[in-house]
Amino acid sequence: MNATRTALSVFRIVSRKELRELLRDRKTIFWLLAPPFVLPGIAIIAALFIGGQTARYITQGFPVYIENSAAAPELTDLFRKSEAIILVDQDKADSALIKLSIPPNFGAELAAGRTAHLTLTRRDNTYVTTLAIGAVRAEIGGYRDSVFTQRLKAVGYDRSWLSPVVTDETAAAAAAEAITSSSAPKQGEGGAAGYGAVFLPLAVTSWLIGGGLGLVVDTTVGEQERQTIESILVTPASRVGLVAGKLSIVFLASFFVMSLWMAEGVVLSLLGDAAPKIMALQSPSLGQIGSVISGSTGNLGTLLGLLIVLLIPFIILLNSLVMVFCSFAGSYRESNVFLFLIQLVIPALVLLTIFAVGPDAGTGFYAVPILGTIIAIRDLFSQTLTGGGIVLALVATVVYAVGGLALASYMYSREWALTRGI
Repeated sequence: MNATRTALSVFRIVSRKELRELLRDRKTIFWLLAPPFVLPGIAIIAALFIGGQTARYITQGFPVYIENSAAAPELTDLFRKSEAIILVDQDKADSALIKLSIPPNFGAELAAGRTAHLTLTRRDNTYVTTLAIGAVRAEIGGYRDSVFTQRLKAVGYDRSWLSPVVTDETAAAAAAEAITSSSAPKQGEGGAAGYGAVFLPLAVTSWLIGGGLGLVVDTTVGEQERQTIESILVTPASRVGLVAGKLSIVFLASFFVMSLWMAEGVVLSLLGDAAPKIMALQSPSLGQIGSVISGSTGNLGTLLGLLIVLLIPFIILLNSLVMVFCSFAGSYRESNVFLFLIQLVIPALVLLTIFAVGPDAGTGFYAVPILGTIIAIRDLFSQTLTGGGIVLALVATVVYAVGGLALASYMYSREWALTRGI
């Protein structure tokens, strides 16, 4: 009982000390919070710039010049009626994004039942020109389909004759006990895949981007560099309390940064799902917009709650393991080499779970250190995580997190480890 009180007392003292030092270091706070704001900000500015150009062309139409338009009057008329394309005259051909060249024998080739050829010339390889050529291809595709249908009709067939076998595909229902059956959008609603694509990389790698690694290094190797480690070693303070106090501030900082990434991911996911529906509305009111957005959320609160439950012990485990190594490292140089490897390994594990570990790999994978939590998060968004799976992943990660704290406490009590390089 006394040992527990001592550990809690040390924990409170050390956590307050670490928090005070962090708040005093404004540059560290800035670089800690910069990525969640700066990186999405740059992406949003780029998207607005590209979107502005695209919107202008979509509103006015992509300028297209048709060379020898008299050879294909029906196709030319189709382009004139298109809302996405505006035809320009020969004197303005240089301003056209796409040039469509029609050979003189185009109509004769079609009338003879042969293949007629068209030539598309792009002005450049910019993003807007790529959209323009897509619009041109769509119009040509529609004209080609109409000619094809006419040819089939002329010989007494229709398009269904070309498809003698048709396969109807359906998605199997999730297991009755699947957590995601009530916590994630159903297939077809468009939300689950979008949320998974955003949350899985951000939730795992934001700990790396958000500066949690650097804070762990400062609480270990930094003590050596500042030559304050000796004063810690000579105290009878509980090593568990010391480690927990240091890691608590690192955890809070990492979790706060991760929450910012998650919040931005939610907003982007909702906008990506709701924006097309809102644009499809005719003179939408605020009530209609709110209804569309609320309908896109699904049971997002439950989904985020499960994600947070999985990530809390996961972050503690990662921070503890990094602290173990940094306690043994003799300098910042040595610790930075290790951190570089961690920054490569964690994203690699994310890719491994997405592309190499299938959903039918077995529940035993949930108990694998680090990898099990990543797999559980993936399955949470893919609607295949069962109640037993989430319990196994959570219990296993909590056990590993406690083991990591114990190992970090042991390393922090070893003079031979902490005084390396001094």
